[in-house]
Amino acid sequence: MNARAHRKEEEEMLLQRADDLCRANNLRLTPIRERVYRELVQSGGPVGAYDLVDRLSSDKKRLAPVTIYRALDFLRDAGLVHRLATQNSYIVSHGQPEVNAMKIMFVCTKTGQTVEVHSKEVAEAVKKAAEEAGFKSLSPFIEVEGEMVRS
Repeated sequence: MNARAHRKEEEEMLLQRADDLCRANNLRLTPIRERVYRELVQSGGPVGAYDLVDRLSSDKKRLAPVTIYRALDFLRDAGLVHRLATQNSYIVSHGQPEVNAMKIMFVCTKTGQTVEVHSKEVAEAVKKAAEEAGFKSLSPFIEVEGEMVRS
């Protein structure tokens, strides 16, 4: 299978996963939410909210940023996208980690490329550090900035 066909297959799998997840949780994937999610899936990397406004608006009608932000909030709350605080952008989630694992998003500061990794060891270390600090962690997600040393 060539790279283009593989990418298309992965896009369809992510879109089907979103539809399945919304149906299973009685959530409504409205047309605008689906358009925002599809654009993120097709981009293959982090995209800012205002870039989404530009990409999804037409010559005749510009979408309001609040519309995009509401769609992104829905998608984030549903576990379909992540907000990358370091880049003020959004990226598609590639599924939930196994039980007791934590999702780590490595973000290259030079290229913007991201790599998602799930780790039980990191989850355990964060849990232990949080307990020692008298803190209860709510977010099973860590963002790490750095530079890619291999591609």
